[in-house]
Amino acid sequence: MFISIDDNEQAQLKLLCDEIFGSDNFITNIIWQSTAGSNTGNEIVTTTEYVLVYTSNRSRAHFDGQPPSADTFKLSDEYVKERGRYTLDKLDRRRVGGHYSEALNFPIEMPDGTLRYPGGGQQVNEGWNYLWSKTKVKWGLDNNFIVFKKNKEKWAVYCKRYQNVDNNNKPVDRTTPYRNLITSDLFNTAQGTAELANIFNIRPFAFPKPSGLVKFLLSTTVTTLHNATILDFFAGSGTTLHATMQLNAEDGGHRKCILVTNNENNICEEVTYERNKRVIQGYTTPKGEEVEGLHDNNLRYYRTNFLSRDKSVKNMRQLVRLATDMLCIKNDVYTEAEFCGKKINPNIARYFDNGQGNRMLVIYEERAIQLLVQLTAQTEDDGIKTMVYVFSPGADPYTDDFEDIAERVKLCALPSAIYEAYKRVLPKRKPKFLDEALQEMKAQAEAEANVQQTLDFGENDNMNEEGGEA
Repeated sequence: MFISIDDNEQAQLKLLCDEIFGSDNFITNIIWQSTAGSNTGNEIVTTTEYVLVYTSNRSRAHFDGQPPSADTFKLSDEYVKERGRYTLDKLDRRRVGGHYSEALNFPIEMPDGTLRYPGGGQQVNEGWNYLWSKTKVKWGLDNNFIVFKKNKEKWAVYCKRYQNVDNNNKPVDRTTPYRNLITSDLFNTAQGTAELANIFNIRPFAFPKPSGLVKFLLSTTVTTLHNATILDFFAGSGTTLHATMQLNAEDGGHRKCILVTNNENNICEEVTYERNKRVIQGYTTPKGEEVEGLHDNNLRYYRTNFLSRDKSVKNMRQLVRLATDMLCIKNDVYTEAEFCGKKINPNIARYFDNGQGNRMLVIYEERAIQLLVQLTAQTEDDGIKTMVYVFSPGADPYTDDFEDIAERVKLCALPSAIYEAYKRVLPKRKPKFLDEALQEMKAQAEAEANVQQTLDFGENDNMNEEGGEA
């Protein structure tokens, strides 16, 4: 869990989180340079904000190392598939004191037949060494780990440093631990503002976080979790979804992201949703530059509302209909399709199929079960099970009715399964008679207070008549 907070409240938040999650599950406090600050006279300018990082179980938390930057390994050769790309390091160094070794001061034959000692001369240069021994140099030449370059009649010797193997051709992990201090200007809010301005041609949101910062946070933990689900329940301008899509595009991941926000000042409709729709479709910057969209994504926008908890048949049917969107999210299937080649009335049932093995049938009218079973039985069985949700006043998903196609479906009764889920998260409901009794007691107390107030004013009638304060 990453919690962004400014200087005013981070100390209180740390104590609160320690109490909730346990201080043992605190990972770090990331400090990032959010702004260049402003000149406030003699006061100290605050340029940083914080991201508190917690986990539910420290012993199971894993943080990926930071990969080398994209410009570290630029070169490639015929070994790129096994060894990765590479960079060049000079094979000789000037050594002083105890670092010098006479055994490492030897000549290497150049491509034109001349001999080169460490330091570049054709004779011994005192204090210079090669980094590798004679035996290792021979191995490097035989395995293409050494490169010769000539510049102005002078030869230089380089060793190749590959991305995926060490200088013994053994697999190596070149990642380094992330640091909790971020000072790069690429991560400050000015970048976030420019990012939004490019998408909208205006500045619809003040001081948004840049997608680079959120992508950095995600990279510390979920680069190897290509199917992770990321939740941001204070979505703001929608930076987290933008960053998730960018990360997926870079490493081929299939991460999903859920944003939650209110619609104060129409921010959800006009900024959060609109921003990410444009990121997917592509957009034109104020300078006229075309930005290609991240087309391998889809976006769904859901609104929440209240529904009565009373278990009348009417309310139960309504709950099943409204829960269909949540079932789509649960089963990761959003594309509505014909069922067994037939169009079905959406008031009776709805069928979803993503074409990749996820299928879902939601039946609102139980009297249609027999016909739907018959249609299923008439189509060829391809071995993929369909998730079937059936409206049932009780907890029976009509198992007997699906007996003939039992191997082709997975059944679940609605809304009983939904009520069971709600029961785990909603507070227990008080019996109606108790609510009525409490209301009665409250009304009685208010009546008694009114009587007492009347008596008090009655005693002060003379004061009021004389112009005193009541």
